Amino acid sequence: MDINKEFELFQFEKLNQTLFLNHPDAIFLLDLEGKFMMVNEEVCRITGYDREELIGQSFEPLIEESRKAFTQERFQDSKEDKPQRYETSIVTEKGIKYLDVTNFPLKNDTRILAIFGIAKDITEKKQKEIELEKYTALLKVHNDELEIFRKILAHDMRKPVANALGFARLLQGNLPENKEKQIKRYLLHTVESVDVMLRDLNELIALQSTGKESKEEVDVNKTIKRIVNFFQEEIRQANASVELEIAENLQIHTIKAYFNSIIRNLISNALKYRSLDRPTIVSVKALLQDELITIEVKDNGIGMDLTSIGKELFLMHRRFAPKVAEGNGLGLYIVNQQVRLMGGQISVESEVDKGTIFTITLPTH
Repeated sequence: MDINKEFELFQFEKLNQTLFLNHPDAIFLLDLEGKFMMVNEEVCRITGYDREELIGQSFEPLIEESRKAFTQERFQDSKEDKPQRYETSIVTEKGIKYLDVTNFPLKNDTRILAIFGIAKDITEKKQKEIELEKYTALLKVHNDELEIFRKILAHDMRKPVANALGFARLLQGNLPENKEKQIKRYLLHTVESVDVMLRDLNELIALQSTGKESKEEVDVNKTIKRIVNFFQEEIRQANASVELEIAENLQIHTIKAYFNSIIRNLISNALKYRSLDRPTIVSVKALLQDELITIEVKDNGIGMDLTSIGKELFLMHRRFAPKVAEGNGLGLYIVNQQVRLMGGQISVESEVDKGTIFTITLPTH
């Protein structure tokens, strides 16, 4: 080889070495077992290891556990002469870092000698994507909640408004003095109940629109008793009895409007779908166990055939006893959605002509 070609080869190798060591992205060379043969300064910066610590060590211990199998598969594909580009993540002392990696085989005329790699640190970009995904998920939850608010207004307000209109029309006629006082008392109670419901809903909507925490402490005993009192006229007309068994000083940190709406709907259904063949008995129990509050609403009404109803029980606009009572099929759908958004669970036991038991389990915080 003449001196000029030898000098050119030296210059070329020097240039490659300079590019390798000073490239702004992480450049590395792996042997066919996945051990580092060469690394530039950016590899050291990203991983937090010195060059001496990396050379001769496998890349696998650096990879985040959830990405190990995937990354190993990409390495194997590269060894089969299939260039790869993929995203992976590594664990460092400063936390998880995300990388956009390109691998391709380095080979001579007959065989693959090593795997060449380029990795770009995309941690900042990935973190923004993760934040955007979280925000999108949160936005969906808020939209779901706002849809629930709309349905609550459409469903829960129907009955008290209808009652108020009915009482107001009665007052337009000629009534005995004692009957008029009774109607006025019922009307006042109904309007007060509507006011409570509207304040709950308005407060919750306002909190959601400002992005603040929408949970608060709720006294379970007082709340359930107040809701039962809301139904006093329906209870009287049905000649029903409501039995309460609620643990003392039971508190729950939750979405107040949801909690109120759940109890209202379940008690309303228990009265609405009562049996005319026996005195109506509604039982409401609430107890605390292992940081969970269990609420049971039981009745001895007409019951349901859960086998035939199946998964449709909590779907929108499903009515299972339209001849017994009016309704728009939203009550149980709303209850199920509210329980879900509160992080709880709901289960149902029912038998035709025997009654129904709804059991709600909610976290206390």
